[in-house]
Amino acid sequence: MRSARLLSTCGHLFWLVSLCFAGTDKSASTIADLPPEAQAGIVTGTHAPPAEYSVTMGVWAQLAELSVSNSWFGFELGTSVAISGNVVVMGTPNGGTPDAAFVYVKPPTGWNNLSQSAVLVPSDGQGSCDNFGGSISISGNTVVVGASQSSPNCSSTGPGSVYVFVEPPGGWSGQVTETAKLTASDGVLGDALGSSVAISGNTVVAGQPGTTSSAAYIFVMPATGWVSMTQTAKLTSTIDANLGTSVSVSGNTVVVTAPGAVEVYVEPPEGWTNTTQTARLTASQGGLGPSVGISGNTVVAGAPTVNSDEGAAYVFVEPAGGWRDMTETAMLTPPGGRSGDTFGSSVAISGDRFVAGAPYYARGYILYFDYPAFWREGAVYVFRKTATLWNPVSVSVSKMNGADARYDALLGTSVGISGNLVVTGAPYLRHYTGSTYVFGVQ
Repeated sequence: MRSARLLSTCGHLFWLVSLCFAGTDKSASTIADLPPEAQAGIVTGTHAPPAEYSVTMGVWAQLAELSVSNSWFGFELGTSVAISGNVVVMGTPNGGTPDAAFVYVKPPTGWNNLSQSAVLVPSDGQGSCDNFGGSISISGNTVVVGASQSSPNCSSTGPGSVYVFVEPPGGWSGQVTETAKLTASDGVLGDALGSSVAISGNTVVAGQPGTTSSAAYIFVMPATGWVSMTQTAKLTSTIDANLGTSVSVSGNTVVVTAPGAVEVYVEPPEGWTNTTQTARLTASQGGLGPSVGISGNTVVAGAPTVNSDEGAAYVFVEPAGGWRDMTETAMLTPPGGRSGDTFGSSVAISGDRFVAGAPYYARGYILYFDYPAFWREGAVYVFRKTATLWNPVSVSVSKMNGADARYDALLGTSVGISGNLVVTGAPYLRHYTGSTYVFGVQ
């Protein structure tokens, strides 16, 4: 974090008077309040990007900011986000009674600032104590939502569960309750199943980094469709702590975060069974932490604490002989990054692009106590592989900021990507109400 040097009084310099405040945010209200060069939101800041990066200017633009109807209210909207094609899902773990997740479908007229198409609620929800919506994922017409504190008596940390919502025949609209509820056969209080979730086709994976035991669970949809069930398989690790803070799945491969590593699990020819990791991915400079994504043969993992919390992302490409224990193929850092940005707090990957969030990123002029005007505004970066290898000379980079994200928004807390679309949450925007933004290539 930046140092805090107390200004003895705002009156020492006349031009500082309008910039000082006590308990009130006096930073620019919107991006439009800044000079034109600062409005671009693409690779701005006080540090020039490294010379080896191909920096793409003005490619990505904000297409929409998502809102919820007046009949629903929650805090920290955008704590979790997911996107598949033209459908976006936003979670809020503090949504009131009942908890809810929100589905947005792109209208024929294109992306606009729109309200939800559907509201997803658990049939047995107990309000914000469930943490319903703390994690979320979508694949095709199926949404999965984690409720890591779900328990019969609303305990502070329950066994946890995962809810599956299948799009109704008439499309996403109105209030929808779950198609199925997924639980662990051996779940006990403290497990926190559903702290992370992912879905690919008919396979759901859920992380359980709880204090009692940590694991990831695989649920495979039965031939007749989703029904309430316990796991198909349990994934464990020789690192027996905090396994499953983040999970991702692509085809027959699952990746799960563990302290200082990412565990890779490949489905056996006979199908998923209880197993330990196929391979362990580690980082040459350490710091692998809370986020991981996989697409095809490529894994990306965030490391927000490296380089004095500037952060980094590690890319791992599957070797020709299959996954094995290995260090990264490439380490990528944010252009113009600064200590404290926490780049890599969230990551997602789709094909030759990945997106990483830096929720503590700040830009602009220094205002008070040595903090910038947009302190913890947050940012998201999109890296695209433009050659055959992932490395700084083979990627282009774009950076986006929300049009009205400002002081303490934490944009980039959650990210999702689908083709040319990126979605990101800013859960602290507007005094912790939160919001979600959709960006696309123009």
